[in-house]
Parts: sequence; C-alpha cells; structure tokens
Amino acid sequence: MIPWTEILIAAGAAMVTAVAIRLWRARAAARQRGPAHVHEPLMKRAEALADQSPFLRKVTAEFKANGHISNRQADAVKKAIARIEAR
Repeated sequence: MIPWTEILIAAGAAMVTAVAIRLWRARAAARQRGPAHVHEPLMKRAEALADQSPFLRKVTAEFKANGHISNRQADAVKKAIARIEAR
C-alpha cells in the first residue's frame, strides 16, 4: 500500500509544475505581443463613443484589424471625441 504522504507530495509537485508552465507560457505570449500601441488609450475612448459616430466606428474597426492608425487619423479621432463630448 502506498503511504498518503507520497501521494500528497506527488500531487503538490504536479501542481507546482502546472503553475510554472502556465506562468512561462503567459510570459512568452506577453513578449511576442510587444508593447501597447501609442494610440491605444485614445482608441479605447473612441470605442466607447463609437455608437454615436460612424467615423469613430470605422476608425476603431480599422484599429482592431491593423493594430495601428496614423497620426493624422489620431488627430481626427481626438477632434471627433471632443465634438461628441461637447454635446
């Protein structure tokens, strides 16, 4: 008969190994993802207001697809957000 202590030790080692593998995979995925885009906070604000403007809806969809927008588009988004928030 196997003593219970050996079973508990094996289960504990398996849990530690599983947690270590999950942490390693999460860190590897974060490294591959790269840094957040410069316009990320702006686009989150635009996404919150997208239902009020077709332009913001279009630009947020483009940002989701491409992962970036030009500086010109960012300026236009800022102006559109200011107009919507002024209402």
